[in-house]
Amino acid sequence: MTGLLQPLRQLLNFAVRFIQIIIVFPMAVLLSFYVPPYNSMDYELHFLLCLMFAAAVSVLVTKFSRKLIVLMFFVILGMFVFNSTFKNQTFEGIYDDYNAMLVNMTSNPHDVSYFRPVRGTYFQDQRVKSAMQATHPKVRSFAVENSTRYFHDEYYRKFGKMTRYFSLFKHIRLNWKYVNDPLGMDYYAPPIESMSFLAGDCDDYAILMASSIMAIGGEARVVISPNHMYTEVKLGSVEDLDEITYAVRTLFPDEVAGGKIHFHETGDDLWINFDYTASYPGGPFLEPELYSVITFGK
Repeated sequence: MTGLLQPLRQLLNFAVRFIQIIIVFPMAVLLSFYVPPYNSMDYELHFLLCLMFAAAVSVLVTKFSRKLIVLMFFVILGMFVFNSTFKNQTFEGIYDDYNAMLVNMTSNPHDVSYFRPVRGTYFQDQRVKSAMQATHPKVRSFAVENSTRYFHDEYYRKFGKMTRYFSLFKHIRLNWKYVNDPLGMDYYAPPIESMSFLAGDCDDYAILMASSIMAIGGEARVVISPNHMYTEVKLGSVEDLDEITYAVRTLFPDEVAGGKIHFHETGDDLWINFDYTASYPGGPFLEPELYSVITFGK
């Protein structure tokens, strides 16, 4: 009997230690949701303090009572189940909310706080993905037609596929008219609707731009900031920055006029701002602080 109990005790100890470790991050997330940063504290520092506090609580509670740490685990799990049912916040949403932690800010004139947890991002993520129509025949036709509207073939031979992306940016941005959503409703227009009128708000523009870029083989993602949504397009790697900058300055000389190229670096990939609030690809960010980054499969 003693020989049988020993493995069970070891398994129990392992389970408690495992819970003690995995409970830290979700506890820190909940703390960061419900305990606002003090005064003007950076959100990165705020979350780090929440993480340290959660780790300390986990250790102390485990020392005081192993049953209590298990109870805390199920309470926190229950809160996530409750939020996923009534507040559209799930573990996938937690990942989306902190996806921007992987985005390194480079060549940006602002002091950027780039991961701030916000309730509801998961819901936006699903709505944006549902609205995307990169493979729709009409979106494909729209993208092909307008990717060749500007910049003659000499530039395509010189700068490659980014020339097509820049042509799409120019056409959509120059003709876009801002129109508010219906009263009391956050409406996400599908691209086949937006491309007919070239009108809508920021999320309509972001969805149309991302779908159009992807319809001609490009990689795009949608970025959510505090009061805005916009598209970023992958134009190469960090090593290609000089070539990309040269292409932008060549094709948008009046718009750039000595301004900086703004981008986000994720790993070795270079993502350029394609927002309509900027007069050229890589123009200034309307809001440098990010809430979440919505990515799409290749």
